[in-house]
Amino acid sequence: MRRLWCGFWLSLAMTTMVSAGSATAESSRVIAEPPPVASLEPAATAKLWRDLVTTRSHQARAQADCRPLRAVFYAATDYLRLATKLAANASPCAQYYISIPPLVADKTQPRRDAASRIRALGPNFHAMAEFHFATWTRWVANTGLSWYIAGTTARERMAAAGYDFSKGDTWVLNEVTSAVRRNTGVARANLRELLRGLYEGDGTRPTRGAVFVTGLGQQTGDLSLYQTNLQNWLSDSAFWTDMSTYVSDWSQEVYGDVRSWAVPGASTSTRRDYLNDYLQHKLVLAGAGPPTIDMARSFLLSAYSPLANAAWERDTAYGWTMVPAEQMAGYVSGQVYALRYFSSVTGQSADHWGFAWAPRNGSGLSAGDFAARTGQILDRLGAAMRDSGQTVDPEDPGSAACGPPGQNVSCVGDLQGAAFNEAWKSFRVWTQPVLTFATPPQTIPAGTASAPMRLTLLSSSGQPITTPVPLAVTLSSSSSAGAFSTSPAGPWSKTLVLAIAAGTGTSADFYYLDTSAGSQLLTASAEGATSGTQTVTVTPGALASVAVTPRSAIVRTRGTSPLTAVGRDSYGNTLAVSATWSLTPPTFGKVSPRTGSTIEVTTFRQTGEATVTAAVSTGAGTISGIAALHVRPDRLKIRSITYRPRAGAALVTVNAVDSGSRPVSRAVISVFVRTDGRRTFSARATTGAAGKATFRVPLRNGGCLRTTIRGLSAAGFTWDGRTPGNRYCRPVS
Repeated sequence: MRRLWCGFWLSLAMTTMVSAGSATAESSRVIAEPPPVASLEPAATAKLWRDLVTTRSHQARAQADCRPLRAVFYAATDYLRLATKLAANASPCAQYYISIPPLVADKTQPRRDAASRIRALGPNFHAMAEFHFATWTRWVANTGLSWYIAGTTARERMAAAGYDFSKGDTWVLNEVTSAVRRNTGVARANLRELLRGLYEGDGTRPTRGAVFVTGLGQQTGDLSLYQTNLQNWLSDSAFWTDMSTYVSDWSQEVYGDVRSWAVPGASTSTRRDYLNDYLQHKLVLAGAGPPTIDMARSFLLSAYSPLANAAWERDTAYGWTMVPAEQMAGYVSGQVYALRYFSSVTGQSADHWGFAWAPRNGSGLSAGDFAARTGQILDRLGAAMRDSGQTVDPEDPGSAACGPPGQNVSCVGDLQGAAFNEAWKSFRVWTQPVLTFATPPQTIPAGTASAPMRLTLLSSSGQPITTPVPLAVTLSSSSSAGAFSTSPAGPWSKTLVLAIAAGTGTSADFYYLDTSAGSQLLTASAEGATSGTQTVTVTPGALASVAVTPRSAIVRTRGTSPLTAVGRDSYGNTLAVSATWSLTPPTFGKVSPRTGSTIEVTTFRQTGEATVTAAVSTGAGTISGIAALHVRPDRLKIRSITYRPRAGAALVTVNAVDSGSRPVSRAVISVFVRTDGRRTFSARATTGAAGKATFRVPLRNGGCLRTTIRGLSAAGFTWDGRTPGNRYCRPVS
């Protein structure tokens, strides 16, 4: 085992040296994204890892005043050093989830032998296999397989790579695109199916995982379009219902900018509050939303996990962090303080957040210097997370991330030209009127128009409002068979545009019709308003036909076959029916029970063709369905041949059974018996109820008997032609 680990760390060191050399050589040109490695300091990480795994000193019991934390980390590279450094400064109340990047050569393949090294750091350290959304999008396009199959395939590959869900490992889907937020095409539907596959796997251990969602950097300027898209997304109740089933950690990528934090002369509390305007904007917006987004709000309250910024040195992609390592460490501490503070003062029972760790040598430092400085940032991150969980100042929760009470020694660092960003304060208010279905949800039969429906405009607090200008509202359905009209008689169209007149807040009546049974989601959308949704339950129409499944069945004699009656309406929707069943001719067997949706046919010993009928009585008459039953002979075999001595003879008992080892009566058995190799006896007999026939074979003075089956026949059966091994010897008297 020791030799294996030494080989791993040597390989890790060589990989890191090659990567570091390449980065240095390119530093005078465009800085390429470094390939993922387990550690930028292989030897130091190996030593620390071994010390921690050996002593497990980091597994201290939680303290009473220690605040729980579920910390979710994205590691673009350096993932093992990240986990090991965090373990060296671990909070006893924290659970750490570390993503492990996939293979560079094939991003659909998780890295092998990585999860166990994270788990070895203790029961509060968990490995997450990263799956790249764009890569799996290409996989679906190239293979032609479904998004659900993509998810189940990813789970299979996790298991093959050594991830163990029973030990706390899980999955994370990275870089969910803005197309999902904007609801472009079928982006949301595709994501829901992919996550369903990731959650279910092979069905033996459904496991929720994490999602990293792309967002906007901490930019200034007009955020109204982004906020509008978020508000409409939060109103998609069906989407968030699925997320609450499949996802445990909804991590918004909020990669902040040091230039929006390190404002000269600003207090730590002021910096903290401006940070939270950005880091928590999605949860804040959900909190300000109307009752119609309750599903999204409930999910985010439990699963929202801001993914803050520890990526250094970066001028693109992760937010601007081109500052000295000491100042970056201060920025990391400041973010920890803000995150701890927010969840505490908003009444959350536990903290739920994390960081992106993506070191990149943007200033051309030597490999050793860069590794040392990023190590300092990791040490500060781990210590800030640990210390901030202690209740040092009840009036200022989380402030221990910055140092002892009243001593801000860590959340420091001014940057000339830095300025606070006011734009993110807009997310404290829901900025749009909310379209709401004013009429209650309905249940309608397929092909029947609904009762009248109406829409109304509400404020985010649920109060009726009016629109100052005409508002064009588009109605649509999740059902391809759904249609709308302004009259219960039609004409019907897939979508319908209604107008809410200026000075009013309510639409005219409209109607819905659908021929597809199920729960169908109706959506009302308009530019400048939050979309409204309502579910309509469409039940099947009147019974039009009955089918029996399977339509044709091959059954052996004395066998059984289940059959089910399925009703359908005139639109093809299935509905449950209770039928009266019969078998023709009745001599072929019996049905049990005689009424119901599913029955079992048990055949007798007659072979040939029979018909099973399921009849359902309706007000318009009887509707029937049939199935063809093909009864074939079962296999007949000799189970045993036994011997018992009698005066001057041996009693030979032959036992005939069917393929299920049940006795077969009325079977005609022909045998001949050899005594010491010579045929001395032959006879025919018929089996009784126990499937046995007995022959008396003369045997006066010694000799050995062996019986051979010459023929075996019975109605409804076919003999397999075999004689089981047998022999009986009687000593000479």
